[in-house]
Amino acid sequence: MPSRRTIWLLAWLVILMAAGCSQESDVGEEPGLGSVTPGGSPDPLPPMGDVVIDDLDTPLDHWGGDNCRLHTAGDAAPVIEDGTLTLTVSYSGGCARHDFTLVADDEFRESDPVELDVFLAHEGNGDRCEAYETRVYEFDLAPVRELYLDTYGTNSGAILLRFQGRDVPEDDPVVVYLLMYTFD
Repeated sequence: MPSRRTIWLLAWLVILMAAGCSQESDVGEEPGLGSVTPGGSPDPLPPMGDVVIDDLDTPLDHWGGDNCRLHTAGDAAPVIEDGTLTLTVSYSGGCARHDFTLVADDEFRESDPVELDVFLAHEGNGDRCEAYETRVYEFDLAPVRELYLDTYGTNSGAILLRFQGRDVPEDDPVVVYLLMYTFD
């Protein structure tokens, strides 16, 4: 027959285990990660990333220096619809919110159509988890459109967005992806 001490110890272990299991994890509940509703289905809207117009003298690390992979093929390829850019990105993490910023140059490359260099900056907020996450993010391109309108004084236009890799020489940029943005 077990001693009273053993019974008390087992009772406390059961209580501690039950208390630990009843706490809900907030992984995936922070903005930027998407979350699961009580019914088990994902949130219907992707998280929003920021769009920043910069003279590109500010280092990209200012907005985030963590690695990520921009998907550029098939159903995951970047797309623009109604002034919203949708990107699919993959990165290591899973335990913290991840922020993405589309950093656009403040000057257009003169061509027909004009071209604009853009970079994707990723801030993992110190996430040390090692899951490989793939998420869809949306970016409101209104700041890019406003830059075009201010520069050219017209209400419609076309811009070839030149997605560039990180830390590339200014005289020989590595273009990762090209995407046409037209608006009326």
